[in-house]
Amino acid sequence: METLSDTKFPLFVFPSKMQSFINTAQETLNFPIPYTASSMLLVFSLAIGNTRVLKVKDGWNVKPILFLALVGEAGANKSHPISFVMKPVHSINHENLEKYRKELADYRRQLGSGAGTALEKPKARQIIVSDITAESLIEVHRNNPRRLCLYCDELVGWVESFNRYRKGADEQMWLSIYSGEPLCVNRKSSDDILSIASPFIDVIGTIQPEVLTDTFSGNRQNNGFLYRILQARSDGNTKLLWNEKGFPPKLEQYWDKIVRRAISVCDKEFDVFETASEYHFSANAAFRIRDWQNCQEELLESTGTSAQVEAFRKIQDYALKFALILHTMEEADIGKTLPTEINIETTEKAILLAEYYYSTARLSLEDIEERTPQKYPKNHGDFILALPPRFDTSEAIKIGAQFGISTSTVNRILKKGKGVFFIWEAHGRYEKIP
Repeated sequence: METLSDTKFPLFVFPSKMQSFINTAQETLNFPIPYTASSMLLVFSLAIGNTRVLKVKDGWNVKPILFLALVGEAGANKSHPISFVMKPVHSINHENLEKYRKELADYRRQLGSGAGTALEKPKARQIIVSDITAESLIEVHRNNPRRLCLYCDELVGWVESFNRYRKGADEQMWLSIYSGEPLCVNRKSSDDILSIASPFIDVIGTIQPEVLTDTFSGNRQNNGFLYRILQARSDGNTKLLWNEKGFPPKLEQYWDKIVRRAISVCDKEFDVFETASEYHFSANAAFRIRDWQNCQEELLESTGTSAQVEAFRKIQDYALKFALILHTMEEADIGKTLPTEINIETTEKAILLAEYYYSTARLSLEDIEERTPQKYPKNHGDFILALPPRFDTSEAIKIGAQFGISTSTVNRILKKGKGVFFIWEAHGRYEKIP
């Protein structure tokens, strides 16, 4: 593969009936395919939660945690696909909360009748939260350790809440959540420390392109937060034409059934082993994804900017997550337990998904570059102009010295200039872009 520029969502990676669900949602409800399909990936990520991990190799396990943004202009029909696809999860959440309310009422009645303090207070089995503080989020997660999803209609509200109570700390907390690393949050109101040994919190919401650029550029680009956000973008068909077609109830019932089936199977699997089940690539699948990663790393090292390289390295992580999600989707669709080995076909599909989301990430990088162009001191510009059409690092350092530029600064200019001013050939050799 020579390029990662294709922005068309690879719908065929889904089982055929899910493809029908997505296409029908577009035909009847005007839901853009990338929005519906991406929301479905997140629902299955949530279904898996902490019950399964992908063991890439010894010491490297991956949990399918997704941070997903549906990116589009105002009126692009972003919110409805999320709520529609998440109906089964909302239903389960409602059923769990209704059960909790009844258990809590019964618990209070028993306390009131003198049953004593030996009774265990019921816990709310909540899997969806919205506007919530970091402390409350961890508290909810302690009662729901297998899975949790933060659903924000407008993702900018999520980001703006980072500094509401604990400046800088919440952003670092979310970076840890993305990696599934243990969490510790000190309560402001007491000496209690809230901790989660193995967090699993998905994030989904909507955002406009310009707001995304404003919200995630600068420091949030520098610390990699931007690159952790999967971006689902409309394929360009922005017409929202009303029609008389209704969404078939049978397809809705199918989706509800397989989501519930996936959650049930994953939970039963966890209950049996009392720990997350380990899934792994087959030998040829492992070779394929390593080869893909290495080839693209080499390509971007020579032609990509430093921002593009960083974005791709996060997409590599997502390719691994997609493999486990797609494997679980296939299992739920056929209604039969599959082996814990992820095959080459599923791996190829995961790679195609990763390439789609890399292409959407590049759109935001291009937007950031256009809106905040890189500024160079005059001597840096003169240095770049003075470089010959082809040169190596040592030559660049000598020329840089003529303009009073240090070796470390020359190396930094060469690194940041890849894909903008230079193409890295090999072994420290560069070619200037005309």
